[in-house]
Amino acid sequence: MVRRNASARERFFARLPGVVFRIDETGKVEFASEHGLDWAGVSTSDSLPKQVFDPETLQNLRREAIEAKGTIQTLEDTVKANLGEQRWVRIQMRALPPFTDDCQIDCILWDITELVQERNRRRESEERLQILETLSNEALFLHDGGKCVDTNNAAERMFGYTRNELLDLSASDIISSETLPLVMANIRSGYDKPYEAVAKCKDGTMFPCEINGRNVMVQDKTLRLTSFTNISDRKFAEEQIRFQASHDALTSLPNRYLFMDRLGFAIKLSQRRRECFALMFIDIDAFKELNDTGGHSTGDKVLGEIASRLTGTLRNVDTVARIGGDEFTIILPGSETPEDAEKVARKLQNALSGTPIDLGNDRPPYHVSASIGIALYPDHGETVDELLVSADDAMYAAKRSGRNNFRFATNNRSRTR
Repeated sequence: MVRRNASARERFFARLPGVVFRIDETGKVEFASEHGLDWAGVSTSDSLPKQVFDPETLQNLRREAIEAKGTIQTLEDTVKANLGEQRWVRIQMRALPPFTDDCQIDCILWDITELVQERNRRRESEERLQILETLSNEALFLHDGGKCVDTNNAAERMFGYTRNELLDLSASDIISSETLPLVMANIRSGYDKPYEAVAKCKDGTMFPCEINGRNVMVQDKTLRLTSFTNISDRKFAEEQIRFQASHDALTSLPNRYLFMDRLGFAIKLSQRRRECFALMFIDIDAFKELNDTGGHSTGDKVLGEIASRLTGTLRNVDTVARIGGDEFTIILPGSETPEDAEKVARKLQNALSGTPIDLGNDRPPYHVSASIGIALYPDHGETVDELLVSADDAMYAAKRSGRNNFRFATNNRSRTR
């Protein structure tokens, strides 16, 4: 509260939110506003320098103000307030003329502790954001209709461009031509859910990405904020899962599930084109004896070599599958006659039995032989089940005839080696 008999200057100073004081020619505090005294927790001006400022600080204030010759000087520092509490303050000071070593200095001190704390929090937050941006693998683009206006460090790493180069690019420069229409449509419609596309780097390489975009207001203008995530690893993992579900783990050949699907497709395609194809059922002769004497590791090695020889003999359009144990099946599209199938059967026999398989570990090489059953579509069956039964019966007929042989199904015609 301001005293009734206080001077006009004191009443004016008392209303100011800061601490007002004057340093006299001897370097002592001549007076201080009542607000300042209350804030510092002292009763007289003489106590102010003892409680708040050390003598060296006051002398420094005087020297800087005198050197400025009447220009207001501003500095920030910490001082001791009521009960010894450390507070951040901003001090403004001005020397009074004449600007001599013994002139007076007017000062006003503002408590900026909360301001400094907020400033520090903001700086720490910005530093954390910079760290997170550096570590983030998500490329961010702020763009206007597909034209980039801002981006982050991860975008430089992901696409191989510098930031300045990215600012000169448009969506067509970093999106594959196949998926660009989808991306542009989503930009125009404001689509805000994740979707997949194919991105391209500066060096021309492509990679699958997940894009997530949303419209944002920046200075009263609607822009698009888009994130890119490289999902190559995820796509690879998904492809591995799909492959494992449809392929044999030992030989990497199609398994029974994929084989049945391809056999059904071959029937439909042949019906539409009015074509024939051959189905072969192959069983390795005396394979159980190899497993019993050499163990499963030896058997697995032999099965792997057999799979390699079968695929190496056939065309890319043919399907070789392992449907269990030592049983393999082959679909030969375009085999119109028994003679066509017979030629393939003889090639397969030569590939399997022509060279023994080296088993190592001082074991004698293994001589492969196989019994092959052949069914022709549509002569020996018009459905999946009919063809499989026909080819299986033909394979057992080959075994009964002495193994290392092939037989045609007997529904309409029969062929011997």
